[in-house]
Amino acid sequence: MVAKRKNRVRRVNLRTSRKGIRQVLGDLEADIMELIWKDSPASVREIHENLAQERTIAYTTVMTVMGRLAEKGMLSREQHGRAYLYVPTQNREQFCSEAISTVMEGLLGGFGEPVLSHFVDTVDSEDSAKLDELIRLIEKKKEEARP
Repeated sequence: MVAKRKNRVRRVNLRTSRKGIRQVLGDLEADIMELIWKDSPASVREIHENLAQERTIAYTTVMTVMGRLAEKGMLSREQHGRAYLYVPTQNREQFCSEAISTVMEGLLGGFGEPVLSHFVDTVDSEDSAKLDELIRLIEKKKEEARP
């Protein structure tokens, strides 16, 4: 599934067996992003020190992954002395919203009505109050679309 963002094409590989942002990011990418969303700007050294408290990990591995996150447009970096400081290009909520949008556009473009039907069935089976909320959101969108 592909979404354009800042003149880049972003692919989302969905891993439904995982939870949260790990459905669209690898474990190390997710851990790094969570740390940067929590406290940025951050250097590779700072992120490495945080990660090293929980696991054995090479400094160069963290540096490589953070560089790749910057190449993907998820982080921006600015050189300060000999080190780079990294900041997220989106907050967590914006990232999640974009990922969900990309997945939904891909599903709807490929399957259309069956996706909507299954979505409604799933929402209804989990909690009928959620179905009522879905109806409310649909009505709100219809009102906004009226001239």
